Amino acid sequence: MNQLILGIITIVFCSAGYFLAWKYFRKEKFHTALLFILLGGLLLRLFTSADSYLHTWDERYHALVAKNMIDHPLKPTLYENPVLPYKYSDWVANHVWLGKGPVPLWAMAVSISLFGNSDYAIRFPSLILSLLAVYLTFLIGSRLFDRKVGLLAAFFHSINGLIIEVAAGRVSSDHVETFFIFFVELAVLLSVTTILKKRSLLFSMLIGAITGLAFLSKWTPALVVFPVWILGEWLAKGKTRKELLQHILAAALAFCLTIAPWLLYVFKEFPDEAAWFFGKLNNAYNETVEQHTGPFYHYFQNLGMVFGEIIWIPVIFSFYQLFRRQAGWKIAALNAWWLIPFVIFSFAATKRHTYLLLAAPAIFVILAYYWFYIRERNLKNRWVKNLVLFLLIVLPVRYCIERTKPFTNVERNPAWATELKQMKNKYDVNTIFFNYEHAIEGMYYTSYIFYTRIPDSAQVKNLQQRGFKVIVKK
Repeated sequence: MNQLILGIITIVFCSAGYFLAWKYFRKEKFHTALLFILLGGLLLRLFTSADSYLHTWDERYHALVAKNMIDHPLKPTLYENPVLPYKYSDWVANHVWLGKGPVPLWAMAVSISLFGNSDYAIRFPSLILSLLAVYLTFLIGSRLFDRKVGLLAAFFHSINGLIIEVAAGRVSSDHVETFFIFFVELAVLLSVTTILKKRSLLFSMLIGAITGLAFLSKWTPALVVFPVWILGEWLAKGKTRKELLQHILAAALAFCLTIAPWLLYVFKEFPDEAAWFFGKLNNAYNETVEQHTGPFYHYFQNLGMVFGEIIWIPVIFSFYQLFRRQAGWKIAALNAWWLIPFVIFSFAATKRHTYLLLAAPAIFVILAYYWFYIRERNLKNRWVKNLVLFLLIVLPVRYCIERTKPFTNVERNPAWATELKQMKNKYDVNTIFFNYEHAIEGMYYTSYIFYTRIPDSAQVKNLQQRGFKVIVKK
């Protein structure tokens, strides 16, 4: 089907679904409204995920490593059989690959083993978790405030263009980012629950374990869960200092028990690779990695782009109420959730706009809460109020359309991807292809070895003597 027609059909059905969600929302049939919001979010994600090729950054690397982990889950590899010399510090062409945490890669490996090494298999886990994250946003908004706030926050989450593209693999960090957002949000939801309902120490250990899974998805930014939770507990005053300390220690213990096995294992089995990678992780704060740079105010500048240009109106309202002590621990914790990583990342040399998504659920809930707050104010200039309310919804919708591109007839099945898929099982398993631009994708779609470079005569002779068939693309 023509992609433009498919895009128009998708938007028509999504619009109908969101309209029905609004109708049921007005009737206070909140669960039915939520169902239609989830359906709209699903359609947007299915449409955006329908590209019939692996995306350049970083999906193709995650896909290949996940495919290789099917045979050895505890050894993440990029080049499964590196027949030519390589540097372990060259993350786009090395052997043992520690670039991302194992949890998303394990999930993708399971999906590939079930559905084969297709484009869709690699995206299926993200599709599920991205949709579940919308539901978690509803739960957080509902428990902190009410179901109206939860529903509107879930709507904003379901249509966010960058989150949709990340889950579809179109943007760097892709599926890893999706897993990361999900686990951080789940840990925050559990934190909110234990503040409101005074759960046991075992529940706090669950918070620590889930935060550990977030860490094993995308490392240290997962730690934002702890200050958000501790600040909420402190301001809510639901526990004594001794009780709070006990809960924090229980969570910290569970966190360490979750992450320690993998960290100890990789440093023991792959000491050089592990030392280089985690050193690089630390250097990202002081040095620009792969030209991902920007001014100090980079994230604050991009806040309006990702969440709507006038997102600062509800944010400033929240700051004002906190300053005047008109807002409680709930608004404080939500602001801590997005402000802490934003400030820390702002001081780092390496900057990427996807880092914003760690705090996205907090922004959605703040936006939803103050949308209703503004609507209920009796202002003299009603047209100004209505314009603000209108733009707070329309601008995120516009951003969704910009990112998902339903009205653009883009190429979603390029010739190079078709060619690589058709090569499967046509050659001897010991065949090595050189001078292929899409070498990583070739190794995902087939069982052959691919390189982007052209070998010299000595390398060709050596490989042939070792029993390999060498094919150099002209």
